[in-house]
Amino acid sequence: MKYAKYMIFSFIFILLVQFCACFSYSFAATNTSINASSPACVLMESSTGNVLYEKEAHKVRYPASTTKIMTAILTVEHCELSDVATVSHNAIFSVPAGYTHASLKENEQLTIEQLLHVLLIPSANDAANVLAEHIAGSVDNFAVMMNEKAKEIGCLNTHFVNPSGIHHKDHVSTAYDLALMGKYAMKNGTIREIVKKTSYTLSATNAYSKTDRAFITSNDLLRENHSTAKDNYYYSDCIGIKTGYTTEAGSCIIAGAKRDNLEVICVILGGTTPSRFEHKIFRLYFFI
Repeated sequence: MKYAKYMIFSFIFILLVQFCACFSYSFAATNTSINASSPACVLMESSTGNVLYEKEAHKVRYPASTTKIMTAILTVEHCELSDVATVSHNAIFSVPAGYTHASLKENEQLTIEQLLHVLLIPSANDAANVLAEHIAGSVDNFAVMMNEKAKEIGCLNTHFVNPSGIHHKDHVSTAYDLALMGKYAMKNGTIREIVKKTSYTLSATNAYSKTDRAFITSNDLLRENHSTAKDNYYYSDCIGIKTGYTTEAGSCIIAGAKRDNLEVICVILGGTTPSRFEHKIFRLYFFI
């Protein structure tokens, strides 16, 4: 029964976060097969690390902003939430045009808790740089820490160059490695609480007196009734975790879901837009 429960849940959750519009599948009493159309994906049971489904799970690909889960891990392990970091010129102006940012200001002082929220909810790249510099002194030094932590967690084919996932040809990971990071991160209560939030607003600071820096999660699986359009992908069992996108990486996600005592982590890399959260036509199968 336990195995059957895992397989039913794995079937639905792969469909839940699949980025491409079409799946071919067969469902039988003794066998469940899923032909996922994304280039690389994995479904992992959180408590054991057992892989329930995989496709090219160890193939090296670009992770985009799913990278920020590792940045969050190192942040909660090296900082107190009440610690204060100062925004440098480099943290802001090294973010390329077109990448997400939180409109942080040079010399602005923010708590680690504030920076974690804008790192994980809107996926702010300037916040990632601030955290890296605060913890390690520089982005390069922080990347060394990231790679050391990845090996400690058990990652096999990951190499980080920056704390954000801004594209670099040598900044790579795999679906399997990112699932391990997601599994590890969700053991931390602070990360777990932040990644399920749908919005966040920065309060006024020493360098910015307004409270108009309001952000919405990039994970539409968490946003209930945010739209009447077909892309309203809310899924009640979703508990996070982190999306990502660059032209080179495609649409990516580390997604978590929990029902009863079963929790899973699903990673999709190299998907296509706009259907990366499509799952509605498969939802009924969850209840068979």
